Amino acid sequence: MIDCHCHLLPGIDDGPETLEESIGMARALRQLGFTEIYCTPHSIPGMYETSPQDVLEGVARLQRALTEAGITLRLRPGMEYYLDTFFPSRLVNPQPLGSSRLLLVEAPSWADAELVRRNVLQIVQAGLVPLIAHPERCHLLRVDVPRAGVLGELGRMLTGRGGARGAGAVRFSPFVAELQGMGCLFQGNIGSFAGRYGRQASQRAAGFLAGGGYSCLGSDSHPFYNLDEMLGEGLKKLESLDGGHDQLYRPAVLAD
Repeated sequence: MIDCHCHLLPGIDDGPETLEESIGMARALRQLGFTEIYCTPHSIPGMYETSPQDVLEGVARLQRALTEAGITLRLRPGMEYYLDTFFPSRLVNPQPLGSSRLLLVEAPSWADAELVRRNVLQIVQAGLVPLIAHPERCHLLRVDVPRAGVLGELGRMLTGRGGARGAGAVRFSPFVAELQGMGCLFQGNIGSFAGRYGRQASQRAAGFLAGGGYSCLGSDSHPFYNLDEMLGEGLKKLESLDGGHDQLYRPAVLAD
């Protein structure tokens, strides 16, 4: 499996503080079945002034450490960019996911649609593909399911009882549809299916999945307490759905 969103590099953002902590997280991710990890530290002006060179050097150091520890994970560079008013300056020398044209971005919780729209347009004009991280956690990126079927449908998905049969009933908000029309892709958090971010995020994640809105999945791993248990629960719920959604664990958009 490929993890396209992971805060694994030590001492660079709000991920692990030490190399030992990174190795412990990497071991847990490998035991869960991941074989390839995109290391995506935050890029937030005034908070995490991470550069692409920092990431490349950090990936190389951690890769050597994992090899010495006998952990067979392939690491690739990436970054998670904050779509705030300072974002355009980050497009001068951006770090996409590996050798792809995908740029992982996060819509701030306080952002309005116009700010996100302007930033997305600049990404597209730069020849890159916006990959919006965990849309299920953003109030702007709504998913609607008809009230008559929402409890049963989302309940089946979140408990694993039955498959994603309500895909035709799911409606994305006009803004989500607009972003899709601009070329945006969306990445879901595995932890959302385990309830890591609350009930509303879980319901939105189920809706995005049922409606075919996700292009890939990521762990968004930080040094959470019981990280392996939380991700394991999310993976089990995803695997219980029809087809297992294998295409989201090895997305074509990240193929070499």
